Order: sequence, then C-alpha cells, then structure tokens
Amino acid sequence: MSLRCDRRRGFTLVELLVVIAIIGVLIALLLPAVQQAREAARRMSCSNNLKQLGLATHNYHDTHRSLPFGARYYITKAGTSWRWALLPFLEQTALYDLDRASNYDLNTYVGGGTQTDITAYSSDTRQLFGLVIDGYVCPSSAIDPLYAYNTQLGSIGAVTQGHHYVGIMGAYPDPAGRTTTSYKTQYDAYATDNGTLLIGKTSGLQDVVDGTSNTILVSEQSGNNNANASTRKMANYHTGWGGCAQTGSVADWRAGTAGLHKYGNGLTAVYHSPNPTSVGAEANAEWDFNTPLTSFHPGGVQVVLVDGSVRFVPNTINLSAIQQLSVRDDGQVLNEF
Repeated sequence: MSLRCDRRRGFTLVELLVVIAIIGVLIALLLPAVQQAREAARRMSCSNNLKQLGLATHNYHDTHRSLPFGARYYITKAGTSWRWALLPFLEQTALYDLDRASNYDLNTYVGGGTQTDITAYSSDTRQLFGLVIDGYVCPSSAIDPLYAYNTQLGSIGAVTQGHHYVGIMGAYPDPAGRTTTSYKTQYDAYATDNGTLLIGKTSGLQDVVDGTSNTILVSEQSGNNNANASTRKMANYHTGWGGCAQTGSVADWRAGTAGLHKYGNGLTAVYHSPNPTSVGAEANAEWDFNTPLTSFHPGGVQVVLVDGSVRFVPNTINLSAIQQLSVRDDGQVLNEF
C-alpha cells in the first residue's frame, strides 16, 4: 500500500512581500492615470462652460446689436455685470427678471459692502445669497464658489457666487503704445477700454478690428496653487454679479479727479501672464482691475475667443502675446499661440 502526501504548499513570506510590492507598483502607476482622466473630464466640462458663454454672447449680440456691458455703474448704486446680462441666454431668464422686476434696484453694494443688516438689501438682491449657477463654475477649481467678501457679510449669511470666469476689458500697457486706452484707479490698478467687455459702455463685433478669432472675450479666473495667496484674487467684489461701484464717472476717472473711489468687478485688464507666482498692488484685491488669469488646470488657462472658440493658453506664453490677444484693435495679430 502506497502513501500519498496531501500537504498543500502556501506562500512564503518572501513571495507574499513580492506580491504586495507588485500590487503597490501597479497602484502607483494607475493612480496618476486615473487623476489625469478625471482632470481631462473636468477640463472638458470647463471648456463647455466657456463655449456656452461664447454662444450666449453671440445670441446677446444678435438680439441687442452689441456685446453686453462689461460692467454697468450708477452714481447711487452698483450696476450689474456681463455675467448678469447673459443669464437670459443661459436659460436663466427667471433669475435675470429679478432685476427688471425691481426697476433695476438689484443693488449688490449696500453700505460699502459692510452692511450687517441683511434687510438693507432688497428682497430681490437677497435671493442671490447662497445661489450658484453651475455654468460659471470651473469643476477643476478648489475655490468654493460661495463666498463672503468680508466677515460682516458672512456673519449674516450674505454669501454670494464667486464666479470662475472673468471678462476681458483689454490690457495694460496698450500693446500699440496708445496712452488714451487706460486710466489709473486709486488702488494702483489700471482700467482699460481696448478690449471687448467694457466699463460703462458697449462694443460690437464690428469693433474687433484684429479679428474675432484673435481676440479673447472671457478667460478662466478660478484660482491656482501658487503659494502667494494674492495671486488667487478674483474679480468678484460686492458679489460676482455686480458691475462697478464708484464715485464719479469714467470721464472723471480719466481726468484724474482726486478722491474718487472705483471698485472693479467681473472684469480685468491683462497685466500679468497666466498663473503668475506674484502680483503687486494692482492685482492683490478683489476690487482691483488687473487681477490675473488663473486656473487649476496644469500648465495654463482656458479662454473663449470672440468667435466663440475655446483655446488653452499656456503659462509660458509671452506677456506681450497674451496682452495682444486681449486687445481688440492694436493691429498686432498673432497667427498661433
């Protein structure tokens, strides 16, 4: 009679460690691929947001025969921005009608922005608190789209949407060397009217002399990972929906009249390359007019041109090139960027 040994051999410790090491290597290789795939999806969603903004702008132009005001302003209150003007063309007519229903009393800058009594805001304005329109949010951004631009407002729940897309009112200094296209504010920033979305007035497609495929309309401005917190400032002062709060008029600003306050919102004049590592006084606050173009997408920012096409602008682009692309009529057309 023969005897059979039925003992089963298990893994040795060495073999087990090798298997664990192989699994670890595979996970290490897989995770970046998964993260890249997720970022690609988020970037595509952001690109679609910009395409919709471009299409809405063209529909606005077809209806009104002009591009929207970049930022409206009134002597007694803040107006609204291009972001608000596009709402009917983004399937948000009911929200837009709040302003019309209140006889354009949608004041987004009550009490200098420090008003701690929430009832000081109109009932229509209060409906904006806590509201987020997804089409103005970049899904790659780590910046919360709801914010309070000072602690007083946060304490009463007056948090409003901080938009991740900014209108381009031009560039400073002017690429063509013109001195009549800009005016300085009291915060060492420069507002301009050599772009397409302007303060207190409108432009049209006919004014885009350099060509609609060579001029930026709107850019991402959704923050970045740079250590300098000031580079994350976005043009969202007194709510992201507001226009421009000020004393005096643009004519007064141009004349250099002293003591006039000018608070920008929704717009920027390009002064920096995309995602800068540092900025100066011209761009270190939400109300400045030269807040930088930023994003959490690796390597650059996405923009929508006046013709409605979306392009990716790398961080490595020459500053002069991005400024030329931001101006509608400097006569310096870039073939590729």
